[in-house]
Amino acid sequence: MTLLDAPKFDEVRDRRRRIIILSSAGVVAALVILLWILAGFPIDWPWNWYAHFRGRIAVNTFFKAVERNDMSGAYTIWIHDKDWQTQQAQIAAHPFDQFSKEKSQSMDQKAMVKAYGDLVNDKDWQNHKAMLDAYPLTRFQSDWSPTSPDNEYAPIKSHFIAAARMNGNVLVVGVYLNGLKSKPVFLAYDPKAKTLTFSPVELYLGP
Repeated sequence: MTLLDAPKFDEVRDRRRRIIILSSAGVVAALVILLWILAGFPIDWPWNWYAHFRGRIAVNTFFKAVERNDMSGAYTIWIHDKDWQTQQAQIAAHPFDQFSKEKSQSMDQKAMVKAYGDLVNDKDWQNHKAMLDAYPLTRFQSDWSPTSPDNEYAPIKSHFIAAARMNGNVLVVGVYLNGLKSKPVFLAYDPKAKTLTFSPVELYLGP
């Protein structure tokens, strides 16, 4: 094959290929920028942006429920368990201690835990019960209800997310309540469990 036999350069095809490459790169860049904006302009690694996005939604939804004085709805978001009331009632109606006494002779502990989960229609009942016991609704209402003397922010009428940073495996969110004059509240959002807790870590929010 000689230079005279070489195929003719296809300028149209080359231009089309460059347009496709540049367009694809532009779309990817636009999607990255859009995700960064939706995540709240995080100063964090890109693989943490989705945690920022979901965490901000959870915190905003939680405080909107608190502002409406919807304690049950806010508690549902806090523990990320929409069926907690039904599960709590079922566990109260069928205590595990009583169930284990009745079944201790016929099955081992692992089988008993599974059978109890089938009884109360909750295969993850241990984690749900532990969460409900650790932060029961009564204590939650004491911390967040507008009529509670323990709620120093009551009534909560507005909120503003001032900052959010990943700390280990959780997203720490700093929130001002009822304006910027109040002391901020710091919550931790667990991206895996999708739950909220009070954060022992506080973020620097400026002077």
